[in-house]
Amino acid sequence: MSRLTVRLAIVIAGLALATSSADAQRRMRGGRAVRVDRPGVGARVGYDFDAQHTFLGGQLNFPVGRRWALAPSADFYLGATGTPYRLNVDVKYHPPTAYGFFYLGGGLAILHASGNTNSGANVFGGWEGRRYSPVKPFLEARFVFADRTSFNVLGGINFPL
Repeated sequence: MSRLTVRLAIVIAGLALATSSADAQRRMRGGRAVRVDRPGVGARVGYDFDAQHTFLGGQLNFPVGRRWALAPSADFYLGATGTPYRLNVDVKYHPPTAYGFFYLGGGLAILHASGNTNSGANVFGGWEGRRYSPVKPFLEARFVFADRTSFNVLGGINFPL
C-alpha cells in the first residue's frame, strides 16, 4: 500500500470514531429526545466451569430499541481437544435502573466439540459500564443449557461501530 492510502485510511477511521449522533438518530418519546446506543463490536474472555477451560471470543451489539439489543457472539476454547466453540444469538434487555448499567438476557446457543453439534438455550445477567461512552467494559455470568448445563463467567470490552 502507498503511504497516501494508509494516511487516508487513518484519517477516515479517526473521523468515524469522532462523530456524534445526529438528530435523526435520536428517538422521540413524549416530546423529548431519547438516545439509542450505536451498534458495536467487542472482544471477550471467560471461563467455563463445566469444561474447566478458558475461552476467547467476540460479539456484536445491534440496538433494536432504547433498552433492547440483539447480541450475536462466538466463543472459542483454544487449546482444548477438538477445538470446541460456541455460537450464541442473544437478546439483551437493560431494565430501567438509575444509570442503566445492568442487563439481563437469553437466547440460542450452538455448541460444537469433537464433531458433535448440540443446540440449547442460555440465560445471562451482567454489568456494562458507561452506556453512552465510546468504550464499554462489561462483566457477565451465563448459564448454558444444552446436552449438559454449564456456568460461565466472562468479561470484555465493546466499541461502537
